[in-house]
This record gives sequence, structure tokens and C-alpha cells, in this order.
Amino acid sequence: MMKNVPGTVLPWTEGLQANAFAVLSPVLAVTKGLTLSQLRELTGLEGSTIQNWVKRGWVESPTGKRYGEQQIVRIVIINMLRNSMQLERIIALMAYINGHVDDRSDDIIPDRELFSLLCSVIYEADNRQSTDKAVIASIIEEQLADYHGPNADSKEKLEHAVLCMVLGYIASEIKKQADEAYEGLFI
Repeated sequence: MMKNVPGTVLPWTEGLQANAFAVLSPVLAVTKGLTLSQLRELTGLEGSTIQNWVKRGWVESPTGKRYGEQQIVRIVIINMLRNSMQLERIIALMAYINGHVDDRSDDIIPDRELFSLLCSVIYEADNRQSTDKAVIASIIEEQLADYHGPNADSKEKLEHAVLCMVLGYIASEIKKQADEAYEGLFI
């Protein structure tokens, strides 16, 4: 069972499986963006890590010291995958789906929808108690049944990238369990 919203320290609650971004929407509506310290609290990341991702061009620069929706969602997605995938691979997957970080015209799905899709697939895989690649691929197909992207290959690209991302996230969760079991040996 999911404990936290992936990539955040926020607790997972029922109802988020359809739209995990909904947990972030009210915060963004009230604050008009998050400061670096608020983003640190949301993600559990060090401020220097977030700033490094901005310097590398993986996340757009904040506007007036506030990180908006696009930056926050991208940081959360990177954070949810970084324990199992190399950062360069995460960024390559994001670019494969949505091109350049600062250009929305080449996106095949908005980052907030991608985040919700990832969380929905993870939730359903968890619900089915499955880490099987074929089962996860079928969940993704179900979730994207009504998806129509801007290009002929958008859906196929999205399915492949989401499968990589979900498997990466599940791998990191299994690794956490293995680490906990290992630590339990020496208590």
C-alpha cells in the first residue's frame, strides 16, 4: 500500500489515484508557487540538489524566487525516480516525452498529467500486488485508452516511457524494503 505521494513527503490518501496532482493544486493556488524552503519540505530534497537541477537545465529557473507548477511537478517526478535511475536517464525520458524543458509546444502530455498518470499506474500496480512488466504495461494501456497525442507516435512513446518510469519507481520501493530487511538483521 502506498504511504506517500510519489516524489513527496505528503501522505497518500484515497481518491488521489485518479488525479495525484490534486494534492498539489490547492497549495499552488494559494501560494502562487513555492519557495525553495517550501519545496524542500514538500520533497525532502536538499535545496542545493534542487538548485543543481536548475543549473543543469533539467528544471526551469524559478520566477521571483518561486517555483511554479511546471518546476514543482518536474522536481517531484525526478525525485520519485532518482533512487533507481541515473539522473541523466530520467532527464532523457522526460525529454523523450516532452522535449525541451522550457518549451511546452513539443510536449505530448503536460507534466502534471504525466505525474498523475504515473501515480495512477503505480497505485493500480500496487493494488494488484504486481511488479510484472506485462501487467504494468496493460495497466498503462488501460489508463491511456482515450489518450490522443499531437503526433502519430505519441501514445506509443508515452506508453514506453511511462513503463520505464513506473518500473524504476517500483524498483526503488523494493530496494527500500531490501535495505530495511538488511538493517533488521543487525538489530
